[in-house]
Amino acid sequence: MAKKILVVESPSKAKTLKKYLGRGFDVLASMGHVKDLPTSKLGVDIENGFKPHYVILKGKREVLKKIKEAAKKAEVVYLGSDPDREGEAIAFHIAQEIGSGPEIKRVLFYEITKEEVKRAVENPEEINMDRVYAQQARRILDRLVGYKVSPLLWKVIRRGLSAGRVQTVALRLLCEREEKIRAFVPEVYWVVSAILEKDGVRFKAVLKGKKGEKAGKIRSEEEAKKILKELEKSKFIVEEVRKTEKKIKPPPPYKTSTMQQDASSKLGFSAKYTMMLAQELYEGVDLPDGRLGLITYMRTDSVRMADRAIASIREIIARDGGEEYLPPRKRIHGDKGKVQGAHEAVRPTFPEKKPETLRGSLKSELFRLYNLIWRRAVASQAKEALQEIRKASISASDYVFEAEGKKLLFDGFYRFLGEKPSDLLLPELASGDEVKLVKLELERKETEPPRRYTEATLIQALEAKGIGRPSTYAPTISTLYERKYMEREGRYLKPTELGELVNRILIPRFPEIFDVGFTARMEEELDKVEEGTYSWQELLKDFYERFKAELEKVQNDVEDLKKETMEVTEEKCPLCGRPLVIRWGRYGKFLACSGYPECKYTKPLDEELTDEKCPICGKPMVVRYGKNGRFLACIDYPKCPGTKPYSTGIKCPKCGEGELVERRSKKGKTFYGCSRYPECDFVVWGKPVEIECPSCGFPILVEKKRGKSIYYSCPSCGKNFKKKDLPEGKLASAQKSEATQ
Repeated sequence: MAKKILVVESPSKAKTLKKYLGRGFDVLASMGHVKDLPTSKLGVDIENGFKPHYVILKGKREVLKKIKEAAKKAEVVYLGSDPDREGEAIAFHIAQEIGSGPEIKRVLFYEITKEEVKRAVENPEEINMDRVYAQQARRILDRLVGYKVSPLLWKVIRRGLSAGRVQTVALRLLCEREEKIRAFVPEVYWVVSAILEKDGVRFKAVLKGKKGEKAGKIRSEEEAKKILKELEKSKFIVEEVRKTEKKIKPPPPYKTSTMQQDASSKLGFSAKYTMMLAQELYEGVDLPDGRLGLITYMRTDSVRMADRAIASIREIIARDGGEEYLPPRKRIHGDKGKVQGAHEAVRPTFPEKKPETLRGSLKSELFRLYNLIWRRAVASQAKEALQEIRKASISASDYVFEAEGKKLLFDGFYRFLGEKPSDLLLPELASGDEVKLVKLELERKETEPPRRYTEATLIQALEAKGIGRPSTYAPTISTLYERKYMEREGRYLKPTELGELVNRILIPRFPEIFDVGFTARMEEELDKVEEGTYSWQELLKDFYERFKAELEKVQNDVEDLKKETMEVTEEKCPLCGRPLVIRWGRYGKFLACSGYPECKYTKPLDEELTDEKCPICGKPMVVRYGKNGRFLACIDYPKCPGTKPYSTGIKCPKCGEGELVERRSKKGKTFYGCSRYPECDFVVWGKPVEIECPSCGFPILVEKKRGKSIYYSCPSCGKNFKKKDLPEGKLASAQKSEATQ
């Protein structure tokens, strides 16, 4: 009997599924998308109903050949790509390539467990064409914006930049926040506090204002000091104590956005890294008792959990916490807005697999993310926490102070979440009590500007405004980094000068297409396409009519836009005498002749002078940047064409004659090779450090990075060393030498 075929995206997922399906199945991996729009042209026939022209992706012909050959021998082919729009498009394109022959069925895995895999295969579906059309419409929308707007940036600023339907709106949010921060004018005010004591317990009370008057900020230091003087000899009497109990409900289990937000704020993971780890947990990891998919599908906007998962979690709560931690009935967390089909929250597939039992089996980052997901899912079904809040009004002279205390009476869901709010205790206070004044405090404060976004809060803002979907948050943020439109300052995100320039060019000229509200409406319309209530071609037609009108206006303003991006300096061109202007190029800003293209003189904006002498004229040399990376050029360029490679000053360990110089590969990666190339072919892919290998004695080590960690590797024996394993003096000396070059 012919075998059944199951096609999924990744080898990791295929490996896990093969375990559950057994010998009756061949499980193959498509390695992601197999077809897409071409990279060399638009690939969309706008005049013919926006018909897309898909091509087979580079490197996928062999993959498709293998799938088609296997399909010829099969009775049925199951397409098990991810249960979302992208996965549906992959399934559709593979079905197209297989063509007629075997029966083709679609199977959806929301979790990779034996029961779920069996259920999916026993209940196959047809390919959902509405979902395919929704993905196709999104892809075409993004292609139209990218291919029509990006060349505008190339003409005005430089090649390699890009605009994107969601990406540019995310950049807009960053830039608008930055503008608010710059425009913010702080207001100074003073806060008066009293450190009080009763029964040996000290606590803080804050001045709220005069009795019978509305509370307001103290605007001058003179006024604040006057109040302090009045209070110094006053008695502090408790007027009223209010005690309330507050129930705190547990948060829902994670969806994609909240998982990314917490992984960013609590674990320090980027959105992209979080999704990579979550994909691994979903597709399957090798454990002592076999290979298992540990979490449900990680791209979801739902917080719903299956009844069997809830039942399992309730058993854990009752067993580990006791009946007092278990609500009388299952807790239902409501989804906000529309959610994708049958998707569940991101939850553990086997809640009984507690994180502590997997600590030694999972790599550290996987363990930390799984621990976060497991705790959130279990906590979501536990009882509310109970907190007591006490507020005391305390009078002194004509003034009123307020003190607040908080105490957790019952930890509830916090027991399973692994975190809880801190208590802030007050002594027992009653109306009429006199409390002792320990000291008065005066604090100068300023109103603060809005905070910059973090990855977590940017995702939160995108979701709240309806921009993008679970699958787009991480790629959007990654693109902003890659295009150098955004950078990090600590944990906060800041638009770069280039990002702000792109924003200044695009937003005023595409007021509707890059409008936050319009982008959100497009997402809603894509949802309608998926639901089968709106035509994908109508969506594109409506979008393109607006887009085309804005685009035509801008294309006539290219020369004026170029002038806007240039800054005229007082410096004159040494070749023709015309003013030099600051322009943007591949490596940032540079000085160029305003007479371009007649005069092609350029030089770096901030020349980095070195101690090296030009081999032709003997004048000092400066650091410059070219397609092959950094190099040294004569300060008198272009009159003198003298150049040298950018050297580390470290002797080549292979030939001992040349020095290791910095170069760049065709793919843009920096490497270090012998200056005597091609006579000597020594190369290392990492910054060389002049320290002898502690293991084999090789004269250099190479600095490497793994995440945020730095370690040192020997190019000869391959052994790795942490900073603490190396002689401190030698490492410091090597780093100092590097810094002075």
